[in-house]
Amino acid sequence: MITILAFALMVDGDLFHRGSFKEVKNKAREDKKLIMVDVYTTWCGPCKLMDRTTFRDKKVVGLLNSKFVPFKIDAEKGEGIEIAKKYKVAGYPCMLILDEKGNLIDKHLGYMPASNFLDWLKKNS
Repeated sequence: MITILAFALMVDGDLFHRGSFKEVKNKAREDKKLIMVDVYTTWCGPCKLMDRTTFRDKKVVGLLNSKFVPFKIDAEKGEGIEIAKKYKVAGYPCMLILDEKGNLIDKHLGYMPASNFLDWLKKNS
């Protein structure tokens, strides 16, 4: 049942938390979870590939929903500009794993297929 619900959320585009970075940190603190941030740009081909493949994988969605507060931010708009600067994002996509206070735990630059992404998440959860 949980897998079906998680898949339905993912298909509807609700995998990633909507709201501000502050709200995401508050949610992570409340839920006692880590934060996984997908820092992207609208023109980034590998970012779009992650959206079409990795972030649609059932195992990825399940792990993200159980251990993380997933958050997606455009590095060229709004608070995404400051987040990209703060975490020294040098390319896209850039995945960040943060604690509930926003402290960096790990960072990965570039496309990852679902199996590699799952391994990376597990290593950092």
